[in-house]
Amino acid sequence: MDQTDLEVLKILRKDARAKYVKIADAVGLTEGAVRRRIRKLIDEGVVKSFTIETTAEFEGIVLVETEPTQTKTATAKIRKIAGRVFEVSGGFDIAALIQAYTMEELNRKIDEIRKLPEVLTTNTLVKLKD
Repeated sequence: MDQTDLEVLKILRKDARAKYVKIADAVGLTEGAVRRRIRKLIDEGVVKSFTIETTAEFEGIVLVETEPTQTKTATAKIRKIAGRVFEVSGGFDIAALIQAYTMEELNRKIDEIRKLPEVLTTNTLVKLKD
């Protein structure tokens, strides 16, 4: 991977739908050269997927206390529910960031976490505004 590949990736991170012609103009290559570079980055596993980010209406952080020997198991299960999951220090073992488009969806995800057998207690913080 060279500096041009890094520039192409930088553009794609900002706009995964950027046209090859636009990328080519930005990095000083032809459209075909950009197309080949992106194909190579995909084939090599550097680019894993092209995604979009949306703004969720509701966000919450669930702090989770687990059985001491079950933190890793709980973390793995919570990763299937929450967008981002971190093992943390302090009074809780795990912090999970949950995003949802409705309050019902947010509550459902929180309830899924609370029902896990490894979970002892939770404390949920819901974002009110930016």
